[in-house]
Amino acid sequence: MPDLTRRDVIVVLATAEQARLSGVDLSGLDLNGLNFAGANLIKADLSKANLTGAYMRGAEMEEANLEGANLANANLKEANLKGCRMKGANVEGANLKDANLFAADITSDQKAKAKGIVA
Repeated sequence: MPDLTRRDVIVVLATAEQARLSGVDLSGLDLNGLNFAGANLIKADLSKANLTGAYMRGAEMEEANLEGANLANANLKEANLKGCRMKGANVEGANLKDANLFAADITSDQKAKAKGIVA
C-alpha cells in the first residue's frame, strides 16, 4: 500500500525546493505529468506507477523500483537510474539522454523504444 496519495506527492513537490521522497512507497499511484525535476527518489518504490509524461530531469532515483511502471513520454534526461529495477516498465518515447543507467535492469527491447539510448 502506498505511503502517500497523489495529492500528498503534489504537495511535497510544490513545497520542497528539492523534494525528498527517498524510500517512499508510491507503487501503483497515478503520477502522470508531475514535475519531479531534481527530486530525491533513491530506493523509492514506483512499481506499477503511472508516470506518463512526468518531468523527472535530474532526479536521483538510484536503486528505485520501477518494475511495471509506465514511463511513456517521461523526461528522464540526466536522471540517476543507477541500479534501478525496470523489468516490464514502459519506456516508449521516454527521454533517457545522459541518464545514468549503470547496473539498471532494463532489457534491450525497452532501450530501443526510448529516446537517447544507444542499444
